[in-house]
Amino acid sequence: MQGHEHPEEGEEKEEPGPDNAFEKSPFQLTAEDVYDISYVVGREILKISSEPQGEVPTRVAQLQFKIVRILEMLEALVNESNLTVEELKMERDNLKKEVEGLRKEGPPGNAEQLSLGPDKMIIDLTDPNRPRFTLQELRDVLQERNQLKAQLLITQEELQCYKR
Repeated sequence: MQGHEHPEEGEEKEEPGPDNAFEKSPFQLTAEDVYDISYVVGREILKISSEPQGEVPTRVAQLQFKIVRILEMLEALVNESNLTVEELKMERDNLKKEVEGLRKEGPPGNAEQLSLGPDKMIIDLTDPNRPRFTLQELRDVLQERNQLKAQLLITQEELQCYKR
């Protein structure tokens, strides 16, 4: 059901600007988008409080989908932040190991280490916590998962409309 092409007075999509913030990737949100999301949620709450009792469950369901989308966006941002923190921790630990190794060796005389260069990293293959995926691969998987969740919510919302 595509009721979004012809919005009528009093429908949810009367102002496409603020509602578009829900469609964005969490990593592309701006402060203005956050205000738009807040506006849309507030608008929905006002509609619920002014609706006849029979319409309240429908409005609550619509608001629920928006709140779930907001929580998914927050989850993606938190996961991104956690990945960055973990990446920094791994880099710090690797640098510590490298410095310890250099200190044990004393003066640099090992030709093998000199040939590695400044942009190379030594990874202990027996370390169970060694990096296995790039940060970009993890970001891509998380973003794809969040897009699939959003599509599922939209499909569930459309299914609810069909059931009515």
